Amino acid sequence: MYRFIIIPLVFMLLISSCSLKEKATKTPEGNIDVDSSIYIVPIGDVDVNYLNALVPKLETRFTTDVHLALDKKLPVPDDAFDYDRQQYVAMYILSDMYKKLKFPPDAKVLGVTNVDIATPTDSFSPGTDPAFVFGLAIDKGNMALISIRRMDPRYYVGGKPNDELAIQRMEKEAIHELGHLFGLDNVYDIGCVMFLPRNLKELDKKTDSFCLECQKAFAELKQKAKSDHNAGKL
Repeated sequence: MYRFIIIPLVFMLLISSCSLKEKATKTPEGNIDVDSSIYIVPIGDVDVNYLNALVPKLETRFTTDVHLALDKKLPVPDDAFDYDRQQYVAMYILSDMYKKLKFPPDAKVLGVTNVDIATPTDSFSPGTDPAFVFGLAIDKGNMALISIRRMDPRYYVGGKPNDELAIQRMEKEAIHELGHLFGLDNVYDIGCVMFLPRNLKELDKKTDSFCLECQKAFAELKQKAKSDHNAGKL
C-alpha cells in the first residue's frame, strides 16, 4: 500500500523540480531605455505591413516612440547598383539617406529596403559571408539600413510565404543595427541581439533581446552622454 503512495509522490516532486528549474533558467527580455525617437523610412518599394509590424517591437526594446515616416520614402539610388555583383552597395544607399533625409538632430533613422545589399569584401568580419549583408549602420551615427530581401523565405528556391518568420528576422536585424547607432558593439553571445549572424541559420537562432552586458554598456554610455554637454541624446 505505501509503495503505491510513495511512487506517485516522488513523481510529482520530480515534475515540480523540473518546472522550477525551467522558470529559474528562463532568460528575461532585455530592453534599453533611450531618449531619442526612432523613425522608419522605406527605401524603394517595401510592403507597408512589414514596416507597421516593426513598430511595437522597436518601441518595446528601446522604450521610446517609433514613427513610420512614409512621407519620407526614398527611391533606391541607381548609382548604388553594382553591375558586377548584381547587388546594391549598402553604404551608397546609406550615404543617399544622409544626404536627403532631414530629421531632428537627435533622431535615429532606420531605412528599410527590399533590394539585395552588400558591402566591399575587404570590410567584412572574419567568418562572415561576403556575398551579402542583412543590414548596415555607422556606429554612433544616426542612420541605419536593413534589407528584407534575404530575410523573406520566398527569396530562396522552394521557399514558402511566411510573414511571421520574415517579420521576426526583420525585428532582430532592425534592433541590431539601431543598437549600433546607440553605441553598442557586436557580441559573441548568440543569445543577444547584438550577436553578428554570419548566415540565416544564426539569425534565426539568436534572440531579439539585449543581453545584460549590453544593457550595462548602454547605461554607462548614457550616463557619460549626460555629463558631456556636446554629446547628443542616446
